[in-house]
Amino acid sequence: MKVDANTAVLTICRDDAYFLTRFVQYYGGLFGRNNLYIISHGDEPLVRELAQGCNIFPVPAIETSQFTMLHWRTKNYLKNALRQWYKHVLICDVDEFVVVDPATGMNLRTWLDKAPGRTVYTAMGLEIVHLRDREKEDIGGGILGPRLHAQVALHYAKPCIVSRPGKIGRGGHYAEYEKLNMPEFLYMFHMKYCDYGLYVETLNRRNAFIEKQKEVAAGGAVRTNPKWFAEGRNDDEVFSAFEARPVDESFDLEHVRQVMHATWEQRGDGLWHFHRPEYEELYKLPDRFDGADRA
Repeated sequence: MKVDANTAVLTICRDDAYFLTRFVQYYGGLFGRNNLYIISHGDEPLVRELAQGCNIFPVPAIETSQFTMLHWRTKNYLKNALRQWYKHVLICDVDEFVVVDPATGMNLRTWLDKAPGRTVYTAMGLEIVHLRDREKEDIGGGILGPRLHAQVALHYAKPCIVSRPGKIGRGGHYAEYEKLNMPEFLYMFHMKYCDYGLYVETLNRRNAFIEKQKEVAAGGAVRTNPKWFAEGRNDDEVFSAFEARPVDESFDLEHVRQVMHATWEQRGDGLWHFHRPEYEELYKLPDRFDGADRA
C-alpha cells in the first residue's frame, strides 16, 4: 500500500543485506516504501528483492577510484530533483538511522509532518557500539535495545534533512547553509560497530571492494573512507577498546552541543561545519530508546 508523506528518504546500497533490511523496515514503516529512493550500485538482484516497493535507481558497478565522488554527486542531483516534489529529503547511508527521542512523544514521521521547511536539520551523531562482554543478545529483530551504548561521533552529526536549495558535501558531513539547526531531540545513530560479527563480515566485503578499485586506479591510489582499507586492521582490538572505556549513564550531551554551536563556521568553500573533538566516555542510552529503530 502506498503511503502519502511529505518526506523522501534517499540512500545508496550495494551488498548490505542486513542493513538494507533494517533500513526498509524502519524508514519504509514510517514513510512508506514508495517514498524511499535507493541508489543500487550494480543493480544487485538482492537489493531489488529486499527493497520491493521502494524506488530503485540503478547505477553500474564500474570499478573506479572516484566512487565516493560519484556517489555523492549522484545523491546531490537526486536530492535536488526530489526537493521539487517533497517538503523534506532525508539523506543518509544504509547503516544510519535518524531517530527522534521517544521522550518527545513523537517519532521521525510525526515530527517531520509538522516540522518547518526552508532549512537544513542536523542530527546529533552517535555511533552504537557492541560491548561484547555485557551485550549478548542478537540484533536480528532490531539494533536499539540489544545495543544501548554509544560513542559521540561528530563525524556523523550530519546535515541530513534538507528542505531548501544547497549542496551537501562529500560524505554528507557539510552543507551550504549558514545556520546550525540541530533540534535537541534529533539523533543519527551510525551502526557500523553495532555487532562484532556483522562488522567483520561487512569489512571483509569493503576490503575486497577497495582491492578491485586499486586495480583500475592510477598508481593504485583510491580515494574513499580510509576505514575501508585492510591495512592495519585488527577487529578484536577495536571492540576490546570499547569495553575498556568508561560509561556515562546520564545521557547529558549539552556540553557537546555547546562546542558544536561555539565552533560553527564556514569552511571556505561555501560549506559550514563545527569542530569535532573526541570524547573518551561512552554513553548509555535510556531504556526509552529500546525499539526506536523499528517502525
